[in-house]
Amino acid sequence: MNVFKMEFKKGLKPLAIWSIICILLVILFMSMFPSMKDSGMQELVNTKMGAMPPALLEAFNLKDVPDFSQLNQYFSYVFQYIVISGYIYASLLGAKSLIKEESEGTIEFLYAHPISRTKIVTMKILSSASLFYLFIMIIGIASTLMSLAVKPADLAITSLLIDFKLMFLGFFLVGLVFMSIGFLISVVIPHLRLAMPLSIGLFFISYLLGIFSGMIEKLSFLKYISPFHYAVPSEIIKNGIEPFYIIVALLIIIVSFIVTYLLYKKKDFRI
Repeated sequence: MNVFKMEFKKGLKPLAIWSIICILLVILFMSMFPSMKDSGMQELVNTKMGAMPPALLEAFNLKDVPDFSQLNQYFSYVFQYIVISGYIYASLLGAKSLIKEESEGTIEFLYAHPISRTKIVTMKILSSASLFYLFIMIIGIASTLMSLAVKPADLAITSLLIDFKLMFLGFFLVGLVFMSIGFLISVVIPHLRLAMPLSIGLFFISYLLGIFSGMIEKLSFLKYISPFHYAVPSEIIKNGIEPFYIIVALLIIIVSFIVTYLLYKKKDFRI
């Protein structure tokens, strides 16, 4: 039985739904860019931002106010809200992967075939990662086309593509972090009805912890347990991805998957 093919096909419909939603967001945001090039609009944005408390600006990655008349900076800022949807999608891919057979009552069918538990986990990880990669490619193509449609004549295409490459690499890396945590939840939580809301809840908790780390200096250490803040798009185009965050992200992914394998091999299934 080809578990990879079966899981991949099952995931195509949700992939299409999430992709359409995010593409519509990209179209909405990028259609607003031409108005941002107006000097009056940029002055208004700077005035409004200047009236906000510094701690709040830091929390929402606006410490250095982006120049919204520059396509790279504008897209990098609005894109951080699009990736939130992507991270939730990645979390759900992992959270439902190993528990859905038990919840749907099809676990006996799966284990009636001569396939090891290790291979099942491996195939499900590969299928989920493939779906998420395809999701990112779809969003990347849509974002590139929309950006080229509104691109100013003086902006080099190569510069735009390099920035996009870095942002989407960060998107994929952090998405895998949330996916791996989702897999761990999937093997621990006894029912799909609990696993999915828990994975979404953990994402928003980590996101809020990252916001608090920017608002309160004494809580700055919380940013290390907020994967969302490992690769903030608006920071990536300025400074790239910090090597420390890459290492932390990889460690979380590796540890989460290893623990998932170990627990799944010993798990007693509800038949």
